[in-house]
Amino acid sequence: MYLHLLRPCWWLPGFAALLMFGVSQAGPLVLEDVPKPLVSRRPRTEADEDRLEALSLFAAGRMLQRQQKYAEALRLYQRALRCDPQSVAVARAIIPLAFRLKRHAEAVRYALKAAEIEDADPLLLRRLGVYLTEHGDFARAVGLYEKAVAARTSENETAAEILLRMEMGRLYHLVEQYGKAADNFARVRDALDHPNKSGLDDRLKKVLLGEPGLTYNLFGECFLRAGRADEAVASFEQAHRADPNKGRLEFNLARVHAQRGKPDLALAALEACFKEKLDSEGTAPYKLLAEVLEKLGKQQELIDRLEKLRADDPENVPLGYFLAGQYRQAEQLDKAEPLYLVLMKETPTLTGYRSLSEIYRKTKQTERLLAILGEAVAKTGTLEAFGSEAETLCGDAELMRGLVETARKLAKDEPKKLDFGRSYAVALLAAENKQFETAAEFFDLAVKTGGDQAAEVFLVWGVGLLLAERPAEAAKVFQRAIDQKVLPDDNPAFYFYLAGALAFDEQADKALAAARKAAEQKKDSARFRSRVAWVLYHAKRNDEAIKAYTRLIEEFDSDHKSIETREVLREARLVLSNLYVLKDDMAQAEEWLQQVLDEFPDDVGASNDLGYLWADQNKHLNRALRMIRFAVDAEPDNVAYRDSLGWVLYRLGKYKQAVAELEKAAGGDDQPDAVILDHLGDACLKAGQPEKAKDTWRRAVKAFQKEEEPEKAKAVEKKIKDQIPPRVARP
Repeated sequence: MYLHLLRPCWWLPGFAALLMFGVSQAGPLVLEDVPKPLVSRRPRTEADEDRLEALSLFAAGRMLQRQQKYAEALRLYQRALRCDPQSVAVARAIIPLAFRLKRHAEAVRYALKAAEIEDADPLLLRRLGVYLTEHGDFARAVGLYEKAVAARTSENETAAEILLRMEMGRLYHLVEQYGKAADNFARVRDALDHPNKSGLDDRLKKVLLGEPGLTYNLFGECFLRAGRADEAVASFEQAHRADPNKGRLEFNLARVHAQRGKPDLALAALEACFKEKLDSEGTAPYKLLAEVLEKLGKQQELIDRLEKLRADDPENVPLGYFLAGQYRQAEQLDKAEPLYLVLMKETPTLTGYRSLSEIYRKTKQTERLLAILGEAVAKTGTLEAFGSEAETLCGDAELMRGLVETARKLAKDEPKKLDFGRSYAVALLAAENKQFETAAEFFDLAVKTGGDQAAEVFLVWGVGLLLAERPAEAAKVFQRAIDQKVLPDDNPAFYFYLAGALAFDEQADKALAAARKAAEQKKDSARFRSRVAWVLYHAKRNDEAIKAYTRLIEEFDSDHKSIETREVLREARLVLSNLYVLKDDMAQAEEWLQQVLDEFPDDVGASNDLGYLWADQNKHLNRALRMIRFAVDAEPDNVAYRDSLGWVLYRLGKYKQAVAELEKAAGGDDQPDAVILDHLGDACLKAGQPEKAKDTWRRAVKAFQKEEEPEKAKAVEKKIKDQIPPRVARP
């Protein structure tokens, strides 16, 4: 039997209408097969039960929809689809109803699922592709575009399809699939060369090309990376005709020659490029020069050539930085440092900061090193500009002592020189090096000299202490930020963080007071309001936490506009599920996970957790297997998900497969979770490996004892005693 829905007679405007295209409105249930007497010839399988449950949920949802109870109907439709994930009819019912309720993100999620299970209308696929592109999901977007192109019916590609090819080429370029990008751009170029074939008029050609010089260069780039040299040359020449730039053309031709294995021609093209004083391509031409000279056996000429180019083109910043880098690599630091300083004065870059830091570290110039660190940190607020160089600095104990001594000497003798940047840089380095007293000394100085940046310093300081598991100290930092009023009265961020620090310091009542203060000052924020519930949860005041989280959901669940609110409520439902597991109320634990999956059907954690609960109760096993496999495919290294997979396979009687998965879960950690070991022991026993089961259970007992779970340890000891009889000694 198949469910079919009547076509809609109305359309939602704009994007909603496009998503509704080919998606039906709820109509009467139509059964294609002739009804037969309900005489069972065989026992129902789990698949039969799932289909019946889907049908029941769908019918109940239809009735609620007719009663205009749209939210309740939507939830039942969503659960029906989980029971029968390939049901086109159910997927079609969800989308317009979600739009009617103004749950647009939800509607799009289910439209994407519908597109995966049926040959959706090409227009719908394109619009979904646009949505995914706007949200940065390029790989999935291009997959939908491919389906849209495959669904075309005309012999020649239409103008709309050529526009789609253009977008696909760009997306494939972004995901670095240059061969596929080149295939699509070749179709576009052909259409531009023969516009009558696809009906391209002048307006559409302008839309396709945008800025022709840039577009043809993009074509050439993808052709070159795909190893299609002739097409690359043609595109680069078209780019030059559209936007003349001889230096860029010669550089691109040099790249083609280099790819073809003709370094002599590449060098000639580069020399022609350099005569044009090209600086728009960054350091790429000079990197290519280094590669070409190496292939010609002339690498010793590189610095001399670069120096001559620099003398002829002193304003070329990329050239200057590349030459300075070559000096640095050649350990000609006396030449590298002054050149970097000149360049940094006009055009400071992350490369410059890192390179000068390396030079001053190697030459032990601590005062200059402190200055360059301070300048970068004052501008960026972090040590990230220095990349791995920051780690190297932290690992050099002698240099760290020198930096701290230099900073202290400045504080004593020339306090004006120990500005915000220098103080903050030393504080960050000391904190990274777990020198917390030293870090506190310089964070304090940074706060005093930071002005408007004091709030940021307090936040970084306090969060760093939290991450270092020093909550009491973090709480003092956050309290000080509150006392000094470094944030406006309507921004309770430090109360929010203070609540977290106090909770981790096991000061639940004070943490609650801070959380309530944050919630009171941000009544319209689900994130701030959720802090009270989280503190109760962390304090194991479970009944109070359940009430607080439930109240939070009731107050904010109607807000489907805020992405942050939906995320906070998703987290709240996951916590509620865990709380009900602790209360041994599995029905409620399942319900909260169901609600997460209603709204976020591809939530990996909820899929795993619900599948595990079902497996543990020995029900819905095939559905559980499907959901857990989805989680494992998404995060194959997650040992908890791998444990769930092993456990559901065990429940299904697939013991050897269960052992294999549970061994992966147990082997992924030096100290495996006790529950995983317990499961593995069960599976080994059923797989006919009693001795291995016994050894694994013994490890589980030790793990439970270490985790202070004596009752669970006793239960496993009983398994060892009861389920595996002692060996009978041979006569």
